Amino acid sequence: MTSAKQADTVLAGGAVVTVDPGRRVLDPGAVAVREDRIVAVDDRETIEETYPDAEEIDLEGTVLLPGLVDSHGHAGHGMTKALADGTGEWLDVVEEVYFRASDEEFWRAESYLSAVERLEYGVTTSLSYTGSMPRVDDPKYAEAAASGYADLGLRHVVNVGPPSPPYPHVFRDVDADETVEVDLDHAFETTEAVIDRLDGTADGRISVFVGPSELAPETEDGEASAYDVEQMQRTRELADAADTGIQAHAYGGQVLAAAEAVPEILGPGLSLAHCAGVSEREIELMAASGVGASHGPMTNAYARARFPVVEALDAGVTVAVSTDGSAPDRSFDLLPMGRIAAQIQRVHFNDTSLLPAGKVLETMTVDAARVLGMADEVGSLEPGKKADVVALDVETARMHPRAMLPERVAYVGSGLDVSFVMVDGTVLGRDRRFEGYDLDEVLADANRAFEATIDRADAHEYVRGHPDTWRSTRY
Repeated sequence: MTSAKQADTVLAGGAVVTVDPGRRVLDPGAVAVREDRIVAVDDRETIEETYPDAEEIDLEGTVLLPGLVDSHGHAGHGMTKALADGTGEWLDVVEEVYFRASDEEFWRAESYLSAVERLEYGVTTSLSYTGSMPRVDDPKYAEAAASGYADLGLRHVVNVGPPSPPYPHVFRDVDADETVEVDLDHAFETTEAVIDRLDGTADGRISVFVGPSELAPETEDGEASAYDVEQMQRTRELADAADTGIQAHAYGGQVLAAAEAVPEILGPGLSLAHCAGVSEREIELMAASGVGASHGPMTNAYARARFPVVEALDAGVTVAVSTDGSAPDRSFDLLPMGRIAAQIQRVHFNDTSLLPAGKVLETMTVDAARVLGMADEVGSLEPGKKADVVALDVETARMHPRAMLPERVAYVGSGLDVSFVMVDGTVLGRDRRFEGYDLDEVLADANRAFEATIDRADAHEYVRGHPDTWRSTRY
């Protein structure tokens, strides 16, 4: 038996959904934690007998899960929710906001706002591009965009790299009141600087991925342009030199173009967001090379072209479900995204057997961690992994009768059920009271920065509701 001195804390839950290799569901169960690591996961009586001197946190009436992993999102989106709704101009408006009207305070305020949202929804690990396309004129913006996650104690990946062409991209430094033109060299110089400044900070909770906006943005008929080739080569070289991951958006034809032009870009360190419109051949290439996919079921990309989720899973691709950020028409509440993803596939195939509840939970925990190259550290509750744990209150009408709890969590669970959060062995929230920030201050800072940025962007018309919002079938 392990000595009681080897555990500091016991999380004694009602049920524990481990998502471990045996996919154990322990009811009642408990998790023993020492410093920042899990040391044991077992039935509650065994854990309490083995670690009688550890501090016990009684989480009866809850289901314990691994901290949720949101494998793809965007910084900045916390400030652009519903902006330009119905106009079809959202991407153009947010490019103006992110590239030419925002200052460091915007990115810092948004970081705290989004970190609070993710924390309260039980998302303990996340990834965000710094912008819709990365803002890479100066590393200070990525630093500001990471600050809230670092200060609140969350685990976060800053995704930064070259935006899509055409070049040069024109940015504006609001504080210096000067325009900055960015070419591919400048974009990679900034990316490298962000890696140097942020990767491994906050006791290792903040990391940086090389994040080109698209894998091969100028692809035509499956062929990569000279720009694509240079971007992919330099992306792979920088990621290898810095020993970090890569994430890029990818759409139909881009995986094939990458495989033919720069095959070394495809590998286990690469994850691709959306994958809308990818072909059967591209799925085969992803599976063979170990490339992961991050699927946002509510994104505009999926509305335009389908990502063959079931086909990718059947081929052996690791697929995560993600939010794609909290704008323009969604939130960071990750749990509902899993069942939306499942329902879309069931409707498409007219087959209600697809994507069982357990697989749905895997796509937001262990599989999402694998997509980010973090499966050895997070994504399941098992000894040796980081003590990232969330608990959902199940003493509610929608969770009862008290049976088949993993299925209940997958089918009706929400971030609003999250009552307890631990990251790295540190309790960040308990009984729905979250620590480390003043909510009134976070909201006031966000509103002040939002108003100043909208003024600078002269975007007030996009804040007003669309005239066809009411009594209309479509915008």
